[in-house]
Amino acid sequence: MPFSRAPAGSHSLDGLGIPWEHVATRPVPPDDRQARLDAVERWYRHDWLQLDTKLRTSIVEGVSVFLSIFDLPDIARLFAPPSPVETATAKAPNSPFTPGATKQTGPKTDGGGTLAPLPPLADLIEGGKVVALNMPAGANPALARAIGVMLKNAWLQTLLRRPAQMKRNPDRYFRPAVLLCDEYQSFATVGEDDPSGDEKSFALTRQCKCIPIVATQSIASLRSVLSGNDAWRTLLQTLRTRIFLTLSDDSSADLASNMCGKVARLSPSYSFSESSKPAFSLVAARAGGGQGGSLGASKTYREQREPMFHARTFTLLQNYQAIALPYDGSKSLPATRLYLKPHYLARDRSYWRQRAAGEI
Repeated sequence: MPFSRAPAGSHSLDGLGIPWEHVATRPVPPDDRQARLDAVERWYRHDWLQLDTKLRTSIVEGVSVFLSIFDLPDIARLFAPPSPVETATAKAPNSPFTPGATKQTGPKTDGGGTLAPLPPLADLIEGGKVVALNMPAGANPALARAIGVMLKNAWLQTLLRRPAQMKRNPDRYFRPAVLLCDEYQSFATVGEDDPSGDEKSFALTRQCKCIPIVATQSIASLRSVLSGNDAWRTLLQTLRTRIFLTLSDDSSADLASNMCGKVARLSPSYSFSESSKPAFSLVAARAGGGQGGSLGASKTYREQREPMFHARTFTLLQNYQAIALPYDGSKSLPATRLYLKPHYLARDRSYWRQRAAGEI
């Protein structure tokens, strides 16, 4: 409950004729460090020690394999730096100042040779900062995936706390945030029964003012890295706008064609008929002298549902062409073909003129 007691010094302000206003504040939350320590002890004594020895060994081995990727010296310097106490002890006390020393122009460090820690993600998001992960996957694929997944999950979990903050601060402006991820199949995660997972986070991004933009090689590559038979479907349906470039595998092309839906089209059909003694034979392709024969031809139309874009259409898309399922923020629009123009080409010339000139 908020305090209602008048703040100290209010009588002095009244005596000086200074207007003031009391703003109720929330009480300081209690220190729960002891409760957390007790919870860890209960888990250790009543859960961990009660497990079978083989099961505990298997769990420890799995954790050790994951932590081993951080054991290299250059990686440990970035992701497991020494504590500030160890850094201060290692530095020589009263180190003399070196005349003519230049100001450091490289990455910002904490003074101990290691990179400075990243500020809280909430401060970076609200400050409009750009957080980029620069880690070549070819150097250490396991480490690149682990760091990418942890950074993505931390970013989304920070944004998912926004609705509660918006409710407490209705007059505050919360800037939109963007999650841009290339090669998304390397960082995609699904929770299924677990409350965490991209399919649950993406479903709540609209109320968090987050715009996720992900790019993957194909639907098949996304299916191959996600556990479960239909986990990829749950994740894919949270992406409202979908843009398909050229697809090379048939399964992705078939799925994209099904997503675009079907339309009713009139399909013509022709039929020919002739009597037993025709004056002109369709079989012999010549006129005869029969009597009482007849020849008839008819053309009929029937309505049938066909894919709006066949699977082969996705495999024959040219460069700078795409098929999109757009969403304008309030309603879904039908699938349409897009003709894309690179940003470095002149804007005063149309797509078709640049294509005819060989620029596209």
